Amino acid sequence: MMTDQQLVEGCKSGQPEHLELLITRYRDDLYRFCCHLTLSRQDAEDLFQEVWVRVIRKLEKYNAERPFKPWLFQIAFNLYRDHYRKWKSVYALWNWLSSDTELIQLRDPAPSAEENLLQSEKHRQLEECLRGLPARYLAPLVLYYYEEFSYEGIAEVLGVPVGTVKSRLNQGKKLLHSLMKEMN
Repeated sequence: MMTDQQLVEGCKSGQPEHLELLITRYRDDLYRFCCHLTLSRQDAEDLFQEVWVRVIRKLEKYNAERPFKPWLFQIAFNLYRDHYRKWKSVYALWNWLSSDTELIQLRDPAPSAEENLLQSEKHRQLEECLRGLPARYLAPLVLYYYEEFSYEGIAEVLGVPVGTVKSRLNQGKKLLHSLMKEMN
């Protein structure tokens, strides 16, 4: 199996199959992260595509000494921050929150039918509470718990110090816990 660095070098030397392998390798993780950020499948698809366009444009500047995944997620977060939050109005967010939008599946643990029903309800409640979090807390929680990034990896993606990551995770968990208590 080729490393990320080998695939990047192949992309730089004009081998499109290496880009396809990179996209395939990170498709699910990146798309799920985009879904969490945008709270919309359509917007997540747009963001996902924009990320890969940006990756292609910036690949020459990629430092092969850095891990590829945090660099990729940093591009996604920066694009989201710079573009998507500007046009999200309170009205659009309210409409989305009050609609019966299909929830995004985060993991597929293949539970039994009874467990599936219970997990589905818990998942719905968690998703609803996550929607209520500001992006500054949502992104670190998603990166840590769903994408299993380290504090250092999250700091790199968000462009903040590790201490800020720890603080936002702590505050985010408290806020999420409070939202969950209100719901129950």
